[in-house]
Amino acid sequence: MTESPWHKEIKNWGVATEIPLGNRRADCMLRCGERAEIQARPLTSAEVAGREAQADLWILDCRAAYRTDRLLVWDDPDFGQLFRWDRAWQGFAVAKRPVFLNLEMDISTGHGSFLQVTGWAFNGHRALGSGHPHTATAMRSWMRYDIPLTAHPAVTR
Repeated sequence: MTESPWHKEIKNWGVATEIPLGNRRADCMLRCGERAEIQARPLTSAEVAGREAQADLWILDCRAAYRTDRLLVWDDPDFGQLFRWDRAWQGFAVAKRPVFLNLEMDISTGHGSFLQVTGWAFNGHRALGSGHPHTATAMRSWMRYDIPLTAHPAVTR
């Protein structure tokens, strides 16, 4: 399968790409040594569980869901950033590794936003959860240079 421009862009934020791990490859290696799986389509629960044997975290392309309001993110004064994802990728209900949702990304400028999932629950085709927002610049700096992520309040809509 051919990689999309989005997949290539995110993968190249790491310090190395296509890391061999047994019979699979991790998409990229971060400066801190963690291996990222970058995913642009839904996976089955079995695929998610299998890939977690080699991956330390997930980066999911949720731009279409966010753009069409199937993925809503809002700020709650008591709980912080909350989200609701309709027609969520159900296979990720079994994910035990950290998950980052890419909400927006302009490949030409490098500007975009991500949500680091801190907790979520799946109910049928809907996921409800909470997270920490990050800019694309912060994500890129973390992946490439191991600069710690800090929440960025300007991501919600």
